[in-house]
Amino acid sequence: MARSVYKYEIKLNGKEKQALRQAKHKGRENARVIIRILIILLAAQGKTIAATAVSLSCAEQTVLNQRKRFLARRMEGVVEALQDMPRSGRPLIYTAHQQALMTVTVCATLKEHDLPLSRLSTADLLRVIHQQAGLAAVSQSTLARHLQQHALKPWQYRYWLFPRDPEFVSRACVVLDLYAGFWEGQKLSPKDSVVSADEKSGLQILRRCSPSRPTIRGHVLQVEFEYERLGTVAYHAAWDIFRGKIFGRVAETTSIATFNQLLEHVMGQEPYQSNDRVFWVVDGGCAHHRSTFPTRLTGLYPNALAVLLPVHSSWLNQIELYFSIVQRKVLTPLDVVDATALTRRLLGFQDYYAEVAKPFTWRFTSADLKKRLAALTTWSDLNPKNL
Repeated sequence: MARSVYKYEIKLNGKEKQALRQAKHKGRENARVIIRILIILLAAQGKTIAATAVSLSCAEQTVLNQRKRFLARRMEGVVEALQDMPRSGRPLIYTAHQQALMTVTVCATLKEHDLPLSRLSTADLLRVIHQQAGLAAVSQSTLARHLQQHALKPWQYRYWLFPRDPEFVSRACVVLDLYAGFWEGQKLSPKDSVVSADEKSGLQILRRCSPSRPTIRGHVLQVEFEYERLGTVAYHAAWDIFRGKIFGRVAETTSIATFNQLLEHVMGQEPYQSNDRVFWVVDGGCAHHRSTFPTRLTGLYPNALAVLLPVHSSWLNQIELYFSIVQRKVLTPLDVVDATALTRRLLGFQDYYAEVAKPFTWRFTSADLKKRLAALTTWSDLNPKNL
């Protein structure tokens, strides 16, 4: 063994030691590589094969083999020399052409095959695969493994909405520029405010058929599944995006009159009453329709300007972020006895949230939007006539 120690003696320079130590910290998930690195580091410290084997609880032959392997592959790099060698593995049963045919067939199934299915399981796909020449023997596990390894996932889906508003880009950029603090290319002044407003209509008043069971050891809160509907209410709210202030009112329904009450509630107090400009970001709902709201708003409050969102762009309205919080923290789960209780619950949370509220961090800019749309399609495709 002494001759082996001398023959496979290892010396490392500073850079090699550093590379191995860094690889040891990064490779914690691969125990075999860690052992190999420690073998080489101990060898560089002059440890014998026997001492290394005892220290790492492995066989002396393992230590000897790793030293020989490191010296033979050292030119590849000290870290690369310790990685597993490529293995041939089991020979491919299906050729590259047959695998490509599997992918093409699967991706074309929904479009080209008249099947009464909206989503396909592996078993469904296998029936179509077996109809192709040369693929009749493909097993379900083989197909599943092929699909899992492939970048295309034809069984997955998600909804998306193509922008159909001919003024989508221009309207959206106006809103995004306002969030960034600009209006028509000019920076907003301290005497300007931006308010995002909307209503959460049709909120159901739900009373559970049995009382909820409180949390006890070993059991979470239990809420009765069945409920009684006691009507609906509408929650009108406005969010000052720069000050992080929330205003809201609860009404029986949504109408121009109820939204005007929210306008009066906000515009009747400072700093909005004396602001040079108050920008109201709204969608095209019935209470603030794009054809009538701008004129009505300016008529009521000369320093207020309506900023209309494009169609299907609620994600641009920051008040929706607050509504999302309300949905998760106030309305889920819901168990109230009447409209008064729900109103108290909504306005109580509004007061609670006002104590800790701060402006939302909004980083998405008009430049980001244009870049996203450019990656999605060409500008000419945004014309609804082309859809």
